[in-house]
Amino acid sequence: MYTNYKKDKVNPGEPYRPEFHGVFEVPVQVGARTRRMLAYTPENYRESTSGVIVIGPDGKNADELFRESPWCALADQEEYKEKMIVFFLEPENGKWNTDEAYGRPDGDVAYINAAALKASERFNYCVHESKFYVFGVKEGGALANMAVADNPAFYAGIAVVGGSSVSEDYLKEAKQDYCTMLDGYEDPEHRKNIRKGDIPVPAWMIDDPTDGSAGKNTMLSYWKEACGTTDEAHQIDPDCVEYRRSMETKYPLNQDKEAYRVCSSSIPGASEGLAYDLCRRVWKDFLYRQRRWMSCPGGDLRVTADPVRDLHTDYYYQEIDGWMREWYVYVPDSVKAVPDKKVPLVMAMHGYTCNGEIYSGNSGWSRVADKYGMIVVFPSALPAHVNMPEQGLMPEYTLLPAWNIFQEDDRPDELSFFRQMLDRTIEKYPVDEKRVFATGHSWGSLMTQMLGLGMTDRLTAIAPCSGVFFGGASKIMTKLPDLNKYNDLQLPVWMHWGTEEEWLIPAQPLHDNETGFTIDMWMKRNGKEDMIPENWNEYPIEINGRFLDRKVEKEGTAPVWFTQVDYMPHATMPEMSFRIWEQFFSRFA
Repeated sequence: MYTNYKKDKVNPGEPYRPEFHGVFEVPVQVGARTRRMLAYTPENYRESTSGVIVIGPDGKNADELFRESPWCALADQEEYKEKMIVFFLEPENGKWNTDEAYGRPDGDVAYINAAALKASERFNYCVHESKFYVFGVKEGGALANMAVADNPAFYAGIAVVGGSSVSEDYLKEAKQDYCTMLDGYEDPEHRKNIRKGDIPVPAWMIDDPTDGSAGKNTMLSYWKEACGTTDEAHQIDPDCVEYRRSMETKYPLNQDKEAYRVCSSSIPGASEGLAYDLCRRVWKDFLYRQRRWMSCPGGDLRVTADPVRDLHTDYYYQEIDGWMREWYVYVPDSVKAVPDKKVPLVMAMHGYTCNGEIYSGNSGWSRVADKYGMIVVFPSALPAHVNMPEQGLMPEYTLLPAWNIFQEDDRPDELSFFRQMLDRTIEKYPVDEKRVFATGHSWGSLMTQMLGLGMTDRLTAIAPCSGVFFGGASKIMTKLPDLNKYNDLQLPVWMHWGTEEEWLIPAQPLHDNETGFTIDMWMKRNGKEDMIPENWNEYPIEINGRFLDRKVEKEGTAPVWFTQVDYMPHATMPEMSFRIWEQFFSRFA
């Protein structure tokens, strides 16, 4: 049912070609029963792409949806890199239970959300956590609404055709129930006191006046309230009105109020639900237009911005050291307007499974560049297998992008790649070579520190996010010869990590854990060994909103700062990028 292109080795000439392509049957465990779904991966899709969960009406099984619906064709024909993976669900015994009671542990809602979790596994493909969407038709549309109301922080959008009527009792219970799954971490103790009805989900409710579904739209009011929209309807198409949010969001740097969209349509004949034009419109005009990024509790909705098509970022795909490599260069209009003026450069590195396009949208560094006038480079790592099961990174996963921080011989030399990429960027753009910075998240934070150790001569300061030597990396990286050439050079460092990523990074720095080791290493390297306290937890903290800052300064030496971010999972966010520039990078040359 699928094509296996390659197993363990990456082809240097086409490194991003996926291992598998085709349709997979996926078992889904619900209570004591095993149900199924089908997953379709289009040819030449990219890692960390979008995932659309398709839920058909009564009487349609997953095989029929796969054959008859246009969603596979839409995935195949997507003209940009966002060739989504499509997941087809099916009712048990041919019928969805639209009268299901809220909270049933083995019902259809539990099946849909269990299927969504299976879709997030990485054994044969990888959907990015910010890009899960749901499309439902008729009875399947009602169940789609019920499932998203039950687990709202997982999804970036929902669109249903003819499934807008859901039991008011069900919605009342869902709305008032505590939301324990907060997009990246669990909150079973209700520390944040967030209810499911507080989580916004972009929604498009499409009804059909010819089948009697119009006028019974209980979900429209529910999603409008969740998204905080006004009651004023804006006509955006002859058959579609949009309700918009006017009130600012809680974290405006991280959340776009324009993404809090709720649409309503009445389209004759739409209840058939599987017409190509309608499904393409659902995808291109609505679902794709927003993503739910991790960072704030419940996630951050932001408008999707393709770096090339929407932000006019320059895209490069060139051979370096025998490997085809990819990177994006973002140059704000203000920099283009004065081409002879030298400006700072920030190299921003993505985490495991991702790429430069993902980190461009996730980190918000292009927004920082727009405000302060700098160039940002978003490079992409090459795929590999990663064997760190203690951190949930399994060797059985499909090949996914990961920086070669351990300098494995059969993989590209990252220090050589970054030096050459930097040289090519300086040759083409007005870069101030005295103000070159590096930052990155997760595996990108390890790459950032690798550059800090192995390219100290080219860098001005670094800011690794989720940024300690996790997963035993310190035992290998700090002993590599190429990372010990510049021990006599100091480098300003600002590390960040969240309080909700204890599974990977110890939140409290101790001298015998990886967090404390990383801080101590940079302290020693920057001439501050005499300032290492007996207990880091007794070192003064500056509280700045969610940010718990510790700043170690000593005249004549490079500073070492480290920050915990309260209620933040293993993620990054634009607010952090703005702080890094405004308070740290901008100080140095």
